[in-house]
Amino acid sequence: MGGKAIPNGKSEQKTANISTKINLDSLLQVQFNRAVNFLQKGEFEYSVQSFGNAIQTIKRGEISDKYLVYRTYVNFGVLMNRLGDAKKALSYYDIAEIYTIREFGNDSEKLTPIYVNKGNIYNNYDDLIKSRTYYEKALFLAQSEENSIWLSFIYQNLGVIFYKKGSYSESLQYYLRTIKLKHNKSLNSSIIYTNIANCYKQLGNYLEADKYYQKSIVEVKDQKGDNNYLLGDHYLNYAVFQDKIGNEEKVLPYLNLSYDIYLNNFGKKHPDTAHCLKNFGDYYFKKDDYLNALNYYQNALISGVEKFNNPTVYINPEMGQIDPQLSILEILKPKAITLRFLYNKTHSIPDLDFSLQTYDLCLDIIDKIRIAYQDEESKFALSKNEKDTYSEAIEIAVKLYQLTKNSKYKEKAFRYAERSKSSSLMASLNDVTAKNFGGIPLDLQEQETNVKLAIAKYRELVHNERKMQSPNRDSISNWQNVLFNLDEEYNQMVLRFEKEYPKYYSLKYDTKTISIEELQSKLSDTDLLIEYSISDTALFSFVITKESFEVERQVIVKDSFDYHLEEMRNCLKTNDFTENSLDYYQRYTKSAHELYQNLLGGKDSLLKDKKLLIVPDDKMAYIPFGVLLKEKADSNNMNYRNLDYLIRSNSITYHNSATLDFKQQTGNYGFSSSRSILAFAPSYEGISDSILITERAYHNKLYPLPGAKEEVNNISEIIPGNLFVDEVATEANFKENASQYDVLHLAMHTIIDDQNPMYSKLVFTQNSDTVQDGLLNTQEIYNMNFKARMVVLSACNTGDGKLLKGEGVMSLARGFFYAGCPSIVMTLWTVEDKTGSNLMSYFYNYLAKGLKKDEALRQAKLEYLTTADALKSHPYFWSGYVTLGDVEPLFDEGAMIKLYSIIFLVLGLIFFLLFKVIKKRKQNK
Repeated sequence: MGGKAIPNGKSEQKTANISTKINLDSLLQVQFNRAVNFLQKGEFEYSVQSFGNAIQTIKRGEISDKYLVYRTYVNFGVLMNRLGDAKKALSYYDIAEIYTIREFGNDSEKLTPIYVNKGNIYNNYDDLIKSRTYYEKALFLAQSEENSIWLSFIYQNLGVIFYKKGSYSESLQYYLRTIKLKHNKSLNSSIIYTNIANCYKQLGNYLEADKYYQKSIVEVKDQKGDNNYLLGDHYLNYAVFQDKIGNEEKVLPYLNLSYDIYLNNFGKKHPDTAHCLKNFGDYYFKKDDYLNALNYYQNALISGVEKFNNPTVYINPEMGQIDPQLSILEILKPKAITLRFLYNKTHSIPDLDFSLQTYDLCLDIIDKIRIAYQDEESKFALSKNEKDTYSEAIEIAVKLYQLTKNSKYKEKAFRYAERSKSSSLMASLNDVTAKNFGGIPLDLQEQETNVKLAIAKYRELVHNERKMQSPNRDSISNWQNVLFNLDEEYNQMVLRFEKEYPKYYSLKYDTKTISIEELQSKLSDTDLLIEYSISDTALFSFVITKESFEVERQVIVKDSFDYHLEEMRNCLKTNDFTENSLDYYQRYTKSAHELYQNLLGGKDSLLKDKKLLIVPDDKMAYIPFGVLLKEKADSNNMNYRNLDYLIRSNSITYHNSATLDFKQQTGNYGFSSSRSILAFAPSYEGISDSILITERAYHNKLYPLPGAKEEVNNISEIIPGNLFVDEVATEANFKENASQYDVLHLAMHTIIDDQNPMYSKLVFTQNSDTVQDGLLNTQEIYNMNFKARMVVLSACNTGDGKLLKGEGVMSLARGFFYAGCPSIVMTLWTVEDKTGSNLMSYFYNYLAKGLKKDEALRQAKLEYLTTADALKSHPYFWSGYVTLGDVEPLFDEGAMIKLYSIIFLVLGLIFFLLFKVIKKRKQNK
């Protein structure tokens, strides 16, 4: 991976007047030389002792040779990482970084190897964003020094990052670029050859792959001999390659060669030894030799977990024994799968149950890894990569429930489904809650928010510059340098929070999902919650009412299911009605009915008089369930108005997950201030196309929206509020006022960035403001703090965006949810200007009458359908608006009626008493 000891060089020893210092410097030099010599020869135990002695010498007094002290700390970190103790390695790199900045300055080239090696550790953790940040900072420093030897290591490791992201061609280019840097004689070519071979393997060029694998083996043998630990890596990679191309007879011999080298160099307890043993397990699993595979996986766990030594395959290490890392996860997952396959042979329920226990441990590790990641992108990547792990756990739990009828298994299956959804959002919201209730002072919270805003700003600068035809590399490099320092400041702040505020720590790391019992206590008698989870072969439906809970497993053909979802979505999103043919109508109605059968078929009696609460999974988040068809349509008579839409019989709302939306539920009615609604309707007259930096934005353009102004004016007549229209509908005005209102209503354009959803934008009126650019992106929304109980995003595509496996749709609406808004009305595609205005007027009228938000939206759609002509009754015009999250009414009509009744009663009593008093006075006179 490029972790390197710093090459020996002339020390920058300063003249010392005190003989003790000279003696200590000399002693440290001897100890350092011995330690590095042992490290290079692979005699790690002696190297550890020598470095330990060197550290004690440093602690005895001030050393004149600052460079030698620096090299000692860095190289001890390299040794610790080589021995598999990444945490201790990081601690020495941290010491080295602080020392180097103090003695040599913030921009010293001596920081380069520290950042390269730190990047390597986070690379191994698969925290690729953090890793890349360190590499780019190292690159910034290395380029300031002509012919820096570290450039090759940085290019090599950037290649590793692109490889892990699946960008094999880009990865290969970095490796080939590394080979061309001939000046770096300390670069180990064998590692680069293996990395090049891995890329060619992934790209399907097996001849080139084989050539480079063999070159790597020859290279390390010639330079290091037949027992160097690097040779173990190359043998292992070649064994995996032979398995890939079907040369089975070569797999075991190379695995054995690799294992012997690891054992000789590192012993049994080491991550590399564990990884090799895991590959033995994979080999025997493919041969259906499950018992042998399990024994190898168990030995891999013993090798990879320091305090675990139990050889019994039905025993796993405890969570407290494990340092949560992907390397341990990659052993436990195949162990769990092997136990499931063993059950298929033995039909022994304990085999299947222990498979589930092993998955439980896997999911706990995933949670710990996710929380440790500071960056959203790293969390997203983890969710995507581990979605199948949750699906496997659900499959096994449901199978065990079917076999045993023990309800604990179906409850487990539900918890797994919950943990698989919006997990990064849940972790982030946990962090927000922990800050609010964990005792962290407000000034520190404000400081943290400012740092995050600054990070968001510079990331956007880098992101936008990279999209230019001729990006300014110097600007990007300088911004990345600022970003690095901000990221470091933020990381230190988080570590301080965790250390000094234990309540914050416990709240942040609380990953419990809502229980069935608690969820049912939050549901009303008329609520029906259905949570879906989909795998390649099955659709799971968790059907929950206040009194019942069932799980259903339905065999599906995933490609066919996805086809109907995409067909329906394409039919709904179109605004080109020149192709509104009978064939088009037939395709839509067929898919809409087919999906109803898959998603809700057989539940007609259960659906009666119920309010539907949907937790979707995967691509079903792109469609509004309200336009699913309960009955088949007459395929020869094109009539959109009279179709049997689900919305006719049920109100429908959506949730990210039950845990997110029901653990804390609002129940307040009315407005908390006289400033009830804040509405924005920007002007787009003469707007420049230069801001349309995404392909979708260029396609849609930013045409004027006369209906938006009409929309907010109509709403203000129903519920009083403040309007910002045309030239005053600016981003600056929104940021200044948004936190003071109960309802936010934004009728405007959006720019959706499918490549990087955090930079999708709401488009406000463009003006000459030099601070705000008039484009509010998702990243900025994440760092805002709203008090609004409802946000209506009456803009195009606010609920649309890139689908991330395991997370859901990365939409602008998600940003508002994160920023504290419990209830969101959003759009799933481009909104037609005039229709949107009418629908929103109907919606607010029903809200004012005290209806729940989902029911108010349903009634608005039904009212619209009664008046729409044949063309405008197409679902494109009216079905794109959906509710997400809390649906409690803004006004409680029943409470208002009671209040008015009491007022009239009191006034009546007062008048009656006054009448009696007046009458008595008259009688007295």
